[in-house]
Amino acid sequence: MNKLVLLGIIFVVLLLNSCNTPSVESSKPKVVYIASDFLATKDSVLFKDFSKKEQIKVVILAMSADSIIQHYTTYKYNSKFDIVLLKTTFGMYNVSQIGALHPIPETHRWQDNNFVSPTNDWITLGIDPYIVTGLKEKKAFQYNDLTWGLKWKNNLSNDEMAAFRTSVMLQFGRKNFNKSLKWLKNVEHQTANEKDTLIASFELTRLSKLTAKQLDYVYPSQIVRLGAFYDGVNVGIVRHSSKFTTALNFLSFYTKSQNNQKICKRLNLLPVTHPHNVSPFAYQNNYPILFRCSPRKSVPMLRNLKKIEARLK
Repeated sequence: MNKLVLLGIIFVVLLLNSCNTPSVESSKPKVVYIASDFLATKDSVLFKDFSKKEQIKVVILAMSADSIIQHYTTYKYNSKFDIVLLKTTFGMYNVSQIGALHPIPETHRWQDNNFVSPTNDWITLGIDPYIVTGLKEKKAFQYNDLTWGLKWKNNLSNDEMAAFRTSVMLQFGRKNFNKSLKWLKNVEHQTANEKDTLIASFELTRLSKLTAKQLDYVYPSQIVRLGAFYDGVNVGIVRHSSKFTTALNFLSFYTKSQNNQKICKRLNLLPVTHPHNVSPFAYQNNYPILFRCSPRKSVPMLRNLKKIEARLK
């Protein structure tokens, strides 16, 4: 074989291999940057335990998922953030789709793959169930109750509703796409807008969005045995981050049970692992049965989400 051709092949192989090789930290960094679509600069205090342990400053960069995608597309390996922390699986899926996230070693992922992306490049930090608040009396509530009766308020964005819709799609199955669509159309029809005056007292929201005045809420289900729909607040490491080791330490720290419970309390989420009544935070011990549509299982259905949303209009 021609030596020039052989050298060319070796160069290409090395180049491809380098795409999956993280940058090595030459010295202990002083700052790690987290891009997040639901946290502000002041929220860096939420990660004070990690900062103290690692002797590092955590800086939050408030950016939408679209802004993160645009920034990474422009700057690639010179991106200014090391970690991405997003409030929806849909947002993290879109970031993952452009190849912005580095594969996470098995040693730094949850043992339960339901909370690990299909491509192993992000994991779930906390669970954010869809809940109902404002009921006049606390009673069993099924998501099916959203499809009839008085119209009700929904304060969730399209992205925040994405995991709700994929749960419906999984519930009815691929062969019953039209049934899923009909059910979701009923939900859309019952959603109040600014012109509606007669609406129900309750609203659909997510655990993370509860205010101090919304202390009474219920975890609905589709028949008790099926459990509550939920989304994941997910975290990943930017490909070729110069703080790769520090970012791995971040994942390792917050996948430890006690640390995960604590950060989830600060973010008003449920911990990834069922606490079985040993959490120091009472609301976490009221752990609901969860529907089987985990963040990992929702990913394949997110590809059909635009088609669903177009049909709902």
